[in-house]
This record gives sequence, structure tokens and C-alpha cells, in this order.
Amino acid sequence: MAGAATEFAVAPAPIWRLLWLWVPLLGIAVLIVSTTLQHEQRTPMELGYTVPFLLLLMGVLSWAFFRRRIQLQHGELVVTSTFYRRRAAVSSLQLDKARIVDLAEHTEFKPGLKINGYGMPGFQSGHYRMGDRRKAFCLITDASRVLYLPLRDDSVLLLSPEQPRALLDALNAQATR
Repeated sequence: MAGAATEFAVAPAPIWRLLWLWVPLLGIAVLIVSTTLQHEQRTPMELGYTVPFLLLLMGVLSWAFFRRRIQLQHGELVVTSTFYRRRAAVSSLQLDKARIVDLAEHTEFKPGLKINGYGMPGFQSGHYRMGDRRKAFCLITDASRVLYLPLRDDSVLLLSPEQPRALLDALNAQATR
């Protein structure tokens, strides 16, 4: 079935990583409430706008954290991660150079500078620059098993599928068709 979409599970990211988001936002909310109530020039009405906005922001960023998908469909690898989506034709992948790596051991594959991304310790999503200045699109939830996929345009996909070997085998099978 060349046209059927195949989905590959993304390696799970522990929910406690959201504390990197929730704790600072709750700290900001507490700071805003305490300073608003201490100053006579500010009104409690300001809290009616600010606190719900922070709660909405927390909700949207939490929703985005769970928005992760890797699909192989119609000869394309489609990666959806937080606010980002990247499509790459299987024919544009250099599968002979693809590897499954542990980023702790192979630091040359680690994403470096965040260009347009969403990240916290142990979770990286979006557009980054590698140490050698190449562009990388990342969906990293488990740095110990990352599928490194170089593209012919000299950019890179860094993905954390639950079973990286299965995805690589499916990509190779698709490429030989």
C-alpha cells in the first residue's frame, strides 16, 4: 500500500518535564498577584486580565507539549511537533547516512542554537542549528535513542520514535519501491 499512512509512536516524554513550564508561570502569577495587591495605583481588575491570560498560556503550551506525531504517507515523512510540522520526501533523505544515536555519546549530533523552537531539558521541538551550522528539525523526547536523518539539502531531521529501527526500516523499504 504505497498510499496508506503509517504512524510511528513517538518515544514518551515524562509529564514531569512540564514542571519546567508550570513552575515559572505559576511563580509569575504569584508575583503579579502579590505586587498588584500591594500597590494602591493598581487595581484588582488587572488580575482579571493577567491571571486568566497566564492560565490560558499555560494550557496552550501544555497542549503543544503533547502534540507529537511521526507519519509515513504518500512517499513523505511527516513530523508534527508542538507548533511545528516538517515534511520530507523519502527520496530527499540520505538513508545510507542515517543512524540511531545516543546524544550523550555522540555530541556532534546534538542540536545547538534554537532558531524557532520549543524546548526544555529533555525535550526539543522545532528548528535548531547543529554545531556545524547545519539546519535541524527536531522532535527529541528521548536523547538516548535519536534517529539522525540527513537530507540532500544538507539539513537534518533528529527524531525520537519509540522504535527508531522500525521507522528506519520502513523508510528504507519505501525508498526501494
